[in-house]
Amino acid sequence: MSLINLDQYTVKQNRAVLRVLDSLDRMDQRTGLHYSEKRAHERKDFRGIVWISLPDSDVADDQETTIKVWSRSISQSGLSFIYPFPIYRNSIMVGVPVQDTHVAWFRSEIVRQKEIQEEQFWEFGVRFLGKVIT
Repeated sequence: MSLINLDQYTVKQNRAVLRVLDSLDRMDQRTGLHYSEKRAHERKDFRGIVWISLPDSDVADDQETTIKVWSRSISQSGLSFIYPFPIYRNSIMVGVPVQDTHVAWFRSEIVRQKEIQEEQFWEFGVRFLGKVIT
């Protein structure tokens, strides 16, 4: 699986990013009260860049296995991000910026994938499994 970074998105994909994030936020506002009671941790809006990495990836050594993606919400137990393609694995690493130059890495699993067909993007729900101690 070849990954593409944010700076490799097409013009069309870059234009779609904000529409996708806005659309997902509106959907959350409509269903938020119902699902908020079922969540273990409160979600916070977080429109920012996070890193994802595919450990033990089967891609060629010269291809990128750590990329930047847009996140839209985060909680103590996980986050949501969007990407223009499906990801065909469950185990990933997620890097969350915590200070200007520091990134906290978490072993994570993809627990939800939803295609946003009209925009040709996917939304992913990720559960943190544990912080990587560096």
